[in-house]
Amino acid sequence: MMEFLNLALTFPTVIFSALLLVVMLFWLITLIGFADIDMFESDLEIEADASQSSGLSSWFSMGFGGIPITVSISLVVMSSWLISIYAHKFFAYLLGDGMWFYIFGVLMLGVCLLIAMPIAAIISRPLQRFFSSAQTSQSSDLLGLECVVVTGKVTNTFGQARVKFQGTEQLLEVRAENDEQFTSGDTAVLLEHLKEQHCYIITAKPW
Repeated sequence: MMEFLNLALTFPTVIFSALLLVVMLFWLITLIGFADIDMFESDLEIEADASQSSGLSSWFSMGFGGIPITVSISLVVMSSWLISIYAHKFFAYLLGDGMWFYIFGVLMLGVCLLIAMPIAAIISRPLQRFFSSAQTSQSSDLLGLECVVVTGKVTNTFGQARVKFQGTEQLLEVRAENDEQFTSGDTAVLLEHLKEQHCYIITAKPW
């Protein structure tokens, strides 16, 4: 156990350990209801359209089959961290001393990241069906259906709810308007579908 902690908290692995902590905090905040799983999607799409290039964002979009960027990055960070742990354990003797320690440490970080990205893409494949199914269900077919709020609250910028459709349960992005208040467990109705934002406007049940 001590050896594991020593590896995780020593350069270069400590860099990925810090990133992993950030990822864990993000998902904790998401579960509480103060963040959305796709909160960075719109900014990413705008940046990609503006640059019209095949950069990192484009690679994520293609390599991870369209799953949310937060999920993709989380998988990459976790994979990089695990690979770095083992690389650090078995190849620490190559790091050397002094300046070479940091130079080879940075190289090790880069190699671990490059190896982790295709591995994370493979791991994400079972998840693609779920997110593709959710996107397919985001249409006018769901308007008028009841949904149950699963986030701590719903505002005009974030929120999630579950809806049953054709025998399956879908997790949808939802938003509230006109200062309507919703908390976890509340039942609402899907009122409007915002195609560009990939979410639904919900309202309180009229009955």
